[in-house]
Amino acid sequence: MATIKHGIIGTGGMAHAHARSFQAIRGITLHGCFDVAPGRAEAFAEKNGVKHVMPGVDDLLDACDSVSVVTPDAFHAELSLKVLKAGNHLLCEKPLTTNLADAKKVARAFQKAADQHGTVGMVNFSYRDSAAFQKAMQIAASGKLGAIRHATGKYLQAWLSCNVWGKSISEGWLWRQQVPPGGGKAAGGTLGDIGCHILDFTTGVAGDVKALRCTTRNFPKVNPDTGQTMTSYNGKKLDANDSVLIELDFADGALGTVETTRWATGHANQVALGVYGTEGALEIDLERSYTQLRTCLGKKRHQCEWDEIDCKPTPNNYARFVKSIKTGHNDQADIVRGAQVQAYLDACERSAEDGGKRVTIKKWV
Repeated sequence: MATIKHGIIGTGGMAHAHARSFQAIRGITLHGCFDVAPGRAEAFAEKNGVKHVMPGVDDLLDACDSVSVVTPDAFHAELSLKVLKAGNHLLCEKPLTTNLADAKKVARAFQKAADQHGTVGMVNFSYRDSAAFQKAMQIAASGKLGAIRHATGKYLQAWLSCNVWGKSISEGWLWRQQVPPGGGKAAGGTLGDIGCHILDFTTGVAGDVKALRCTTRNFPKVNPDTGQTMTSYNGKKLDANDSVLIELDFADGALGTVETTRWATGHANQVALGVYGTEGALEIDLERSYTQLRTCLGKKRHQCEWDEIDCKPTPNNYARFVKSIKTGHNDQADIVRGAQVQAYLDACERSAEDGGKRVTIKKWV
């Protein structure tokens, strides 16, 4: 197969991770990039060895075989639809879209393109790069856990309570702390930004969810310079949720919880999962290791005896995307999975807006 010509739309911070990752993979070249911000694409191209800075999206699509959409979330849907219509393979940053209606449009467009042209489409849920996560999915699918009864996932960050990531209240961080235009009080913030990760992480191992309950909170922030509490910064409201609790009703009858917050003092960035069944259990903590998990299986469960498992390295999302294009077999997580996670986020928003009422998951295709 000829070398894949790859393009990148949006050349901000996360785009550099895409560029570095694709540069390390044989059979693909960074052919073009585009950004609406004057000068940013040129600087990105020079730094990352991109061959061409394109004058527009259409020019990039014409010149490339595959595309990364790495723009702000609000533009994912429009651009993903454009990429799929043009016949390019698509790697979209998470979340797939900012609402379920748009996610369904993108999922249907992807299914049509895949059926008619063999188009590959994936969402970059980056914690799927973990070998421990990939092994956990295999163990759960094998039936070694028995019937799953309970699961608990957590994504904990500390940067609102300390300076582990630098000053939390600054212009560069505001988009993570503001409700997006047109969004309700449950939109954006921790739920939309990292809640999508832990929902994918938890349900990817423990199984699909049929209903959920969600509670969100927005707390006054602490000015890192004065120590005083604040609810706005430079006239801009800090109104997005920053702590979230979700109770999950799994399709197979199991119960589960997901929690995510930016007030978890002592945790720079912890993604962890426990899945517990009638025949065994597994636990992952990516803050400790990306390549290890522990299991308590079979007879060992009677003594609560755990084994540490070293997992063989697995390809990251970028490598699996390239392999998918070459083989014609779309690897996980595909665009439809991205829409499914958006359906979970939609249910979280509806539940939180209704005072934590239990709501069912709407269809995502």
